[in-house]
Amino acid sequence: MIDRDLFPEPARVVYMYTDQSNGDTDLSNYHELHPEERIVVSRAVDSRKGEFGDARWCAHEALRELGVDSVHAILRGERGMPLWPEGYTGSLTHTEGLRIAVAAPTSQLRSVGIDAEPAQALPEGVLDQIARSQERHWVDTQKVTGKDWADRLLFCAKEATYKAWFPMTLRWLGFEDAEIEIRPDGTFIAYILARPTPVPFIEGRWVVRGGYVCAGTFVPRVAR
Repeated sequence: MIDRDLFPEPARVVYMYTDQSNGDTDLSNYHELHPEERIVVSRAVDSRKGEFGDARWCAHEALRELGVDSVHAILRGERGMPLWPEGYTGSLTHTEGLRIAVAAPTSQLRSVGIDAEPAQALPEGVLDQIARSQERHWVDTQKVTGKDWADRLLFCAKEATYKAWFPMTLRWLGFEDAEIEIRPDGTFIAYILARPTPVPFIEGRWVVRGGYVCAGTFVPRVAR
């Protein structure tokens, strides 16, 4: 179960597990989408349509929990950014067997981000591409204690940071442009090194559960 406490109130998190062990892709959520949403990935392979449809279903459910009419199409903006209804923000993620969406009113949260990955070590060489020296030290320390997923958590935290950053700036944020301080209490701080920046840091929370690593980030309307 994905921890719904990854985000403060009034954000809503909706997730679903999928099973493709028989080799088939369930396209039922894709076929139920608004026509304008379906056309975004209409030429994609079935697996991509399935991911897209499932993640959008989660997004619409999260909006419904906030009292938003489901007729709104969540289209795709610059660099794939989901375009949420006016007055709302959100984020989507999908990985093997899991889709998650978070939505929140912008009156409370300026931006949010979410990312999830299997709770496994990153492929060889990837950590060198994403980690700053202090982050690498933290990962190495965690792996000594048996937390082989520590580098994957760092990756998710950086991805979730980017997803919260981009809607506020419409600018790229590289892995080297954020320094992540992951804390044992299930929180983290992403210090933004890029300039200019609308906020000096982005708050986050993390969980490892059910075979997945998940990181959520959020920027309060009045940043602390």
